[in-house]
Order: sequence, then structure tokens, then C-alpha cells
Amino acid sequence: MSKKMIFWILCFLFSFFGFYLIEHVFTVKPHVISGNGNLGILVILLFTPVFIFSWIYTFKLVKAKIVIDSKMTIGILLFAFAGCALLIFAINHYTNELIMALGGTPDKPASRIYRFGWFNQYTNSLYFNVYTFFLSHIITVILGILSAMKRTKKY
Repeated sequence: MSKKMIFWILCFLFSFFGFYLIEHVFTVKPHVISGNGNLGILVILLFTPVFIFSWIYTFKLVKAKIVIDSKMTIGILLFAFAGCALLIFAINHYTNELIMALGGTPDKPASRIYRFGWFNQYTNSLYFNVYTFFLSHIITVILGILSAMKRTKKY
């Protein structure tokens, strides 16, 4: 296994770990009252370089390792688009469930996030969850494939 592949795996795993921490440790559950502010911002800032490296190396890896066989490449691309559609559906469902659990949107007085805005200690998981993690990497794979297709001009 090459050093680049090991570095990509480590970036991917650390990136996943960052998303996991933000979603499960630094997002306050809807039934808990929090007055400490959004500590998740510190973790987001700390892990942002890891997220960016993970996306960059995923893009580079896909672009470098793209299959020469056009049918296989098109199949991977179609599978990636289908995965994106399913993940968007899952993200929508997850978002609706969380908003219901919080009692509504930030503009509803009965909501736990009333006057907090959309980015707060209760809503970190809207942006950093397993669905958005995989969606961001699948979009990066799609961009890598399209970039390789443009580069080779075989399609």
C-alpha cells in the first residue's frame, strides 16, 4: 500500500471521527437545556483542515485511479448520483425529525432554538452527520470522475 493511500485512509478516518464528534458529542440533545453556547464551533474549526484534506485527497485519488473502461466509469458515476439522491432524502428526513424534536424552527417562540438561528449547539448535527459526511465525499468522487473524464476526453 502506498504512502498516499495510507495518508488518504487516515484523513478519511479522522474526518469521519470529526463528523462523529460534532454530531454525537458536541450537539446538545433536544430534550436537554444548554446554556454553555456552541462548543462544537471549536471542534469544527479544529477539524476543518482535516475535512479539506480528506476531500482534496479523495478527489486526487479518484482522478488518478479512475478506470479506463468507459462503461465502468459511467456505472460508478450513475451509482454515485443515485447515492447522492438517497442521501439527500435521508438528510431531509433527519432535518425534519430534528426540527420536530426541537419544537420548531428558530422563529417559533415555543421552539428550543428560538432566537438562536440555524447554527447553534442544538443544530450542529444538521450540518455534521454521517449523511452529510458521505454526501460530501460522494460529490467529491463525482467531481473527480468528471475531472478525469474531461482530462482524458474519452467519453
